[in-house]
Order: sequence, then C-alpha cells, then structure tokens
Amino acid sequence: MNTHAGEIVQLSGAELVGLMQAVLETGAQFRFRARGMSMMPFIHDQDVVTVAPLQQRAEVGDVIAFVHPQNQKPILHRVVERDAHGYWTQGDNSAAPDGWIPATAVVGVIVAVEREGRAVRFGLGPERRLIAAFSPHRRLWRRLNALLHRWR
Repeated sequence: MNTHAGEIVQLSGAELVGLMQAVLETGAQFRFRARGMSMMPFIHDQDVVTVAPLQQRAEVGDVIAFVHPQNQKPILHRVVERDAHGYWTQGDNSAAPDGWIPATAVVGVIVAVEREGRAVRFGLGPERRLIAAFSPHRRLWRRLNALLHRWR
C-alpha cells in the first residue's frame, strides 16, 4: 500500500476488523471513524470511536464492537440483554434488535467517542443502562410520540 503522511486510508469491513483485532490483542486501544446512523444520537456518522479490549463480560448498556454472525459486517451497538454465552444488541436508533450475538463475535468495547474534536460524554456513563432498558420498547415509544403529536 502506497500512503503519504496524513492520508486517510479506507478499509473494507473485514480489513477493519482484522486490524482492530490485531491491535486489541496487544492490549492497546483502537480508534477509527464510525460510519452509519444506527447509534444516533450517541454516535454520529464520522464520529471517532475508541475501542478497548474487553477485560470482562460486557454489561447491559455497554456499546460493543462485534462481527455480525450472519453477514460478517462490523457493528457498534448497545447490549440490551445478555446470557451466559452471548448478547442481544440493538442500535440506539434501530427499530429492532440485531438478534443473538455470540460472545466469540465480540471484538471490543467502546470506551470513548469524539465529535469534531470534543469528547461525547452522554451514553457511556451510568445512563447507558437506562438507554438499554428502553431499547426494546423503542417502537412503542415512537408510536406513542406520533399519537401525541397528532392530538396537539
């Protein structure tokens, strides 16, 4: 690969996951620009996210980086439930969960988010559990909100 200082390198999903895994296996953290809007308003398209190695099992409310077992794409979504062998995850802006994700598919956990050079604080603290608690009911909240707006 021919690159110059300051040049942005775009990687495929598989290349990104491979590089991320290699860095995390050394115990270091990995930073990259997120793409997509499934985690808005917490993570916006082009925010810089920092992924750390998972030291223990992810908790409900944590945002994890994983490879989806069906389509092999890298995803950053919030844990909304967990069991002994894996997790149920869902994007904060997604209407439906991703399904069951085996623990072996998890690459790391999101520990920081930056937007335009500033740290995004909301979404990684204690409030993350509350966000996860409301995720399964997101569709219901959207319908209720739509009904309320009609009556105003």
